[in-house]
Amino acid sequence: MAFPRSALVWPVVLAVRVGAQETAAPTPLEQALIEHVCNASRVVGAVESGAYQTCLHLKLGSLRADFGRDLSKLSVADRKTIDSACSKVLETRDRDAYVECLSTQLTALSSQRSRATPGPATAPSPAPASPASPQSLPPEPSSESPVLRIGLGLAIVLLGAGGAFTIMRRRRVPTAPAAPSTCRMCGAAAAQPGGMCERCRREAADAARRASAERADQTQKNLQELRQQKARQEEEARQREQQRARQQEQETRQREEETTRREAEARRREEEARRASQATGDSARDDLDPYAILGVSRDATTEQIRAAYDEAMSKYDLTNVEHLSPELQEHYKTKAQAVERAFLMLTR
Repeated sequence: MAFPRSALVWPVVLAVRVGAQETAAPTPLEQALIEHVCNASRVVGAVESGAYQTCLHLKLGSLRADFGRDLSKLSVADRKTIDSACSKVLETRDRDAYVECLSTQLTALSSQRSRATPGPATAPSPAPASPASPQSLPPEPSSESPVLRIGLGLAIVLLGAGGAFTIMRRRRVPTAPAAPSTCRMCGAAAAQPGGMCERCRREAADAARRASAERADQTQKNLQELRQQKARQEEEARQREQQRARQQEQETRQREEETTRREAEARRREEEARRASQATGDSARDDLDPYAILGVSRDATTEQIRAAYDEAMSKYDLTNVEHLSPELQEHYKTKAQAVERAFLMLTR
C-alpha cells in the first residue's frame, strides 16, 4: 500500500505558515501588552523560559485575532472609550499603569464582543478536504502498515523541527525599534505614547500650582471683602442707631420745652385774669355799663364799638384757658357773655 504524498506535505506547509506568522515582529504597543499579561507567569530574575516565549506567542496571536495588528481593528468609538479611561492614568502615573489600564480595557472589550456574538444553532458539517489542500488532515493510517507508521513518525519529526526552527529564528530576529513618541502639547519627544515631554509636564504642573494659588488668593480676598462689608454694615447700623437716639432725645427735649412754655403762658394769663377780676370785682355797676364793658367812650362810632368787641372776644376766648382751672374758665365765660351782651345793647 503506497503512502499518500499529502500526508507528508501537510505538516511541512502548516509549520511554514505558522512560522511565517510568528516571525511578524510585534509592535512596541503589542510587545508591552503581551509582556504585561505574561509577566505574571515568569519567575522574577529567572532566564526567559520556553513557557514564557510560548505565552508571548499565544497572547500576540490572540491580540491580533481580536483587534488586528497594532490594534488596527478598533473602531473610533472603542478608541475614544479607551482614551477617556486611560489618558488620565498616562498623565499622572508611569508607563506600566497605562499598559495595565489599556490591557484591562481591551479584555473588557473582548468579553463584550464574545457575549454579543451569538453562537451557531447547529455545528456546520465540515467540508470535504481535497488531498492537495494544506489544511486537510492526512488520512488515518492503518495500524497494521509499517510504512504508514514510518511516514507518520517522519511527519511528526518534521513538524517539531519546523517549530524549533521557527522559535530559534524568532529569537534571532531583532525586535523592531519602538516608534518615537511625541508630546501631545508641543510635538517634542515624549517618554510615553500620547503623553507629554518633561518640559510640558513641568509647565503643566507649574500652571496647576499657579491656578491653585490664584484660587486660594481669590478665596482669601473674597473672605476679606465679606468681612469688610460686614464690618461696614455693622458700623452703619450703629451710626443709624445713634442718630435715632439723638433724634429721639432732641424731640423729647423740644416737647419738654414746649410744655414748659405753655405752662408759663398759662400762669401769665391766669395772673392777668386774676388781676382783671380784682379790678372789676369792686363795681358791679360797671359790669352793667356796655360802654365800660367794651372800654369805649359814649360817643364811639359803630366801627369803634365793633373793633372793641372783636378785641374783647379774642381776649376772653375760652380756648386760651381750656387747660387751666375750671374757675378761671368760668370767669372767662362770664366775661365773654358780658361782652356779647354789651355789643348787642350798643348796636341795636
